[in-house]
Amino acid sequence: MKKTYTIQSVTHNAISPQKGSMVWQLLDADDGRLRRVNGVTTLDNAGLVDSVRSIYAREIPLIDELLRHDEGDSFSIDFSEFNQQQGYVEREMYLDMQHCEHLSTLSRRTWRVIAVVVLLVVFWLSWMLNTSMTKFAEQQPLIHKHELP
Repeated sequence: MKKTYTIQSVTHNAISPQKGSMVWQLLDADDGRLRRVNGVTTLDNAGLVDSVRSIYAREIPLIDELLRHDEGDSFSIDFSEFNQQQGYVEREMYLDMQHCEHLSTLSRRTWRVIAVVVLLVVFWLSWMLNTSMTKFAEQQPLIHKHELP
């Protein structure tokens, strides 16, 4: 799976005298989505970055590639060989998120459809009740006051 990214920003924060975190904000050239990639840094005695490792094993080649580029650079990376070596199945990164978004939209639509159906049933029952009451009233003989016991 080949991806092309543009590095939007790079930030580094020191967590302790020996550790820090590095965050890259990437723009995916294919779909325009922003992606954050986090790395844990080891700092030397002077407080400079000695090494960076990825938090997730799947991002190892991405972190290695990011270290070769600066903010504003665009680069392409092919994950196919790494995925094959690690036994990872190719998958779309945002597929699960898209599935959840689809379910959310579908559930909102479903509630609207249910509300419309309920309203239609209520109106239909009201109309049936009105019609049957009218027919019943028409079948009843009129009773005048002087005929009452």
